[in-house]
Amino acid sequence: MKRIVESGIRIVDRVIGGFPLPSFITVIVDPLATPELLIYGMCDYYIPGFKSKDIVINEAKTLGYNFEIVDFDNLKDLRNCRVCVEFEGDCKKALELREIAYSNDLIINAIVLRDQYEDRELSRLMYVSDGVMVVESEKVGDRYVFKFAIPKMIGGYAIPNYVRFKTERSVLEIDTSRDIV
Repeated sequence: MKRIVESGIRIVDRVIGGFPLPSFITVIVDPLATPELLIYGMCDYYIPGFKSKDIVINEAKTLGYNFEIVDFDNLKDLRNCRVCVEFEGDCKKALELREIAYSNDLIINAIVLRDQYEDRELSRLMYVSDGVMVVESEKVGDRYVFKFAIPKMIGGYAIPNYVRFKTERSVLEIDTSRDIV
């Protein structure tokens, strides 16, 4: 039985206790859903791919998260921690990351943009993953609703139903007393 460690997301930790260690988890994100609110809390180390190191550092600081930025080359030196990787690869690269996760007692969260892959390749990525987390946005009337689910988690518990979350107040505050932003 795998050891369960905190995921970094309060609702997940409260409901299922966290994620199994070691694990390779594919996190499929819709960029409109502000996935950074969840992702940045899920890691002790972060490996940028789509975004620059400076952008990730500034976003994390603004949102109140603290983690270390590392290069992919440093991944094999890490032990017993949570790592988020902005994933741009194929199934072979996913299997390589899974092997590193198992060898080094890591939880590797591979961040995948929702529309980055065709359905067949995305299915392959999900199949070789120990877990799958989906972060989505949905337009309901005049607003967007943000939600996540964990439909697959080998060695742990899944959250098959969507859980809604709200964006935190950041730099921009909207005055709701008028229609002016």
